Amino acid sequence: MKFIFILFLSFLGFYSANSSSHAAEKINIKFEEMSIPLTIDQLSQLETYNNNPTEVINWFNKNGFSKVFELTKFLKFPVFKEEGLNRQVLRSWVGRKYLSELSNTIVVPNDKDGIEVFNTIENLLESKKEVSTLDILKALPSKEILLDIDNLILIISSWKKELAMQQKLILKLKALEKTKNNFSELKENKDDIDDIDDIDLIKINKKIYTSHRSEPLNIELWKSNIEQPNKELIIFMPGLGGNINNFRWIGSELSQRGWPVLFIDHKGSNSEAILEVIEGNNVFPGSLDFFLFRIKDLDEVIKAHNNGRFGLSNESYILMGHSLGALIAFLYEGNLPDDGLENRCNLELKDFAITNLSKLLQCQLNEIELPKINNSKSANAIIGFNPFGSIIWPKEKDSGIEMPVLFIGGTYDLITPLISEQFKVFLSTTSNPLNRFLIIEGASHFSPIRIISNFSEDFESNDIFKINKTFIGSNPNLVQNLSIKVIIEFLEKSKNNDTIKIIKNQTESNLDFHILDRRILKEIIKN
Repeated sequence: MKFIFILFLSFLGFYSANSSSHAAEKINIKFEEMSIPLTIDQLSQLETYNNNPTEVINWFNKNGFSKVFELTKFLKFPVFKEEGLNRQVLRSWVGRKYLSELSNTIVVPNDKDGIEVFNTIENLLESKKEVSTLDILKALPSKEILLDIDNLILIISSWKKELAMQQKLILKLKALEKTKNNFSELKENKDDIDDIDDIDLIKINKKIYTSHRSEPLNIELWKSNIEQPNKELIIFMPGLGGNINNFRWIGSELSQRGWPVLFIDHKGSNSEAILEVIEGNNVFPGSLDFFLFRIKDLDEVIKAHNNGRFGLSNESYILMGHSLGALIAFLYEGNLPDDGLENRCNLELKDFAITNLSKLLQCQLNEIELPKINNSKSANAIIGFNPFGSIIWPKEKDSGIEMPVLFIGGTYDLITPLISEQFKVFLSTTSNPLNRFLIIEGASHFSPIRIISNFSEDFESNDIFKINKTFIGSNPNLVQNLSIKVIIEFLEKSKNNDTIKIIKNQTESNLDFHILDRRILKEIIKN
């Protein structure tokens, strides 16, 4: 069959060569063990051959080679755009990594790192608003190019594998034996969130001057007018592109119950920074903004808390964060990456990280040296929404996190998938029996983000999280309401060295959810 395939493409070459008077660049199509030479013209017209009712083409359609004719469609799809975030990402570390991996698919002689491809794309964007893979192939100043279809298949296969794992996970969760009592009945704290009387809340904006930033660090502190000394300070860190506005619902709910909540505005990787990138006014943030400055921000906040600058009598603290914010909490309290991170990244990024975008952020840790933290105290607990870090801590107990941990994630998370990312980070902690994982079916990576804020009169309408409903998943407000109930229960229980009971296959407000421990998660991953 391979011989017939080569013979057929040779026939196409003869057909196209006689219909074109121009000599085109030579493209070697690598497919399994074959290498088929085509010109650019032949490649760009490949889909038109499917309309020719010849005996050879009919045979190919019947024997499963019809997808070959669709190759041109994919090559014509615009992958880079002149305006917005796309071009700025191309110029960043993330873009360089993509181009490095792209050079394994579009192979240009003597261009191992994709520099020739990058320059070609940059030049095309000077004259075109959109650039496709076919545009790149046509414009590359090389006499010969190798298009590795095998590598494309590898990328697509990893994507299909991840989707299959997510579907299998949902089936495994549904198969768990349903617990008899629901979460509301098991709660010791009987106050219902919707029925609690509003108390006076104090919102304080402060600036902390630091040596690592030219401008002061902005923080926002929420607390009630009646201090409860037994409640620790909760320090919240938004994710990449996050805004304090998106998480004020947490500040309102927890401060009403006595926990002071402090939000850190990480300049350089917040919504303002990403908006500048989208508008073309700045470059995409790098490892300094993602990791170094964020860790130092957190350290300065904790030092200020230890020195009594927030006027709180309880010197303890709890770390909470969304996505990158949760990773910063782990990096601050846990073990630093080992020397094998670079090798793991080279292996993990072969599929372009299309099924787990957090890989691109994790691998930027190779670019910097993280600071050593001299903090005599440690967090009483860590709470993370949609966390990641599986490449940093690939094995059980690698992170060395010993304090109680609560993770909250959803089965519709396409950014940091549960099985391949979040579960692994959860298992990287030590075997603390208080650790719990709240899994909400249908919730996504963006479910904790509240777009419309009822707590701020100066809410900005240019929020970057204007996300297509396709990616949001189940009703975010319902997910947030369930999350805060579990968070409150976790905080109350862990303070008394007690655990939230295991919950399987329960429903609340039309949301199916599970609260699982380490043992059950390991069984789910294993089977």
